[in-house]
Amino acid sequence: MTNNLDLFINFETVKGTVKLGDDSVIETCGRGTVVILAKTSIGHVSSIYLERVLWVPRLRSCSLLSWRAIVSLGKGLSLASSGKVKYIFRENKTQVIWGKLDGQDYVMQEEKESAKKMTYQQWHEALGHPSPDYLKCNNYSDATTLPKVPKDWQCETCLTSKSTK
Repeated sequence: MTNNLDLFINFETVKGTVKLGDDSVIETCGRGTVVILAKTSIGHVSSIYLERVLWVPRLRSCSLLSWRAIVSLGKGLSLASSGKVKYIFRENKTQVIWGKLDGQDYVMQEEKESAKKMTYQQWHEALGHPSPDYLKCNNYSDATTLPKVPKDWQCETCLTSKSTK
């Protein structure tokens, strides 16, 4: 279950309740399929599709995952433990998910999404190779921080397309 509606790739509104570990009961507002980018212990990323995941808006800033529920899906997954670490493997012994003990909970290791600033060249290419005179913030209503043209900048693609025999 999760409070993050952005994780769902399909969703249906279904009202219900769920009982938490502290015996409190909170409302569920829907369910669907989510995709998780789980990191393996050797740094690879594994895409996991979980079905019938509950959307629980009042869950606050965490998602809860039942390790045993994943294994009980009957999709050839097995659970293994080693000290303060839990693993889920496919039938071919490929690691799918791993989690580290944090207090009383095993925390699944996820690939974190990140963003980085685009370079001038990347903007130039993404916008269809406009001239440097046109690639300025005042020409785009939603662009407040386009990078400045680097000194002595030239685009190989533009130079090639303008060349003649």
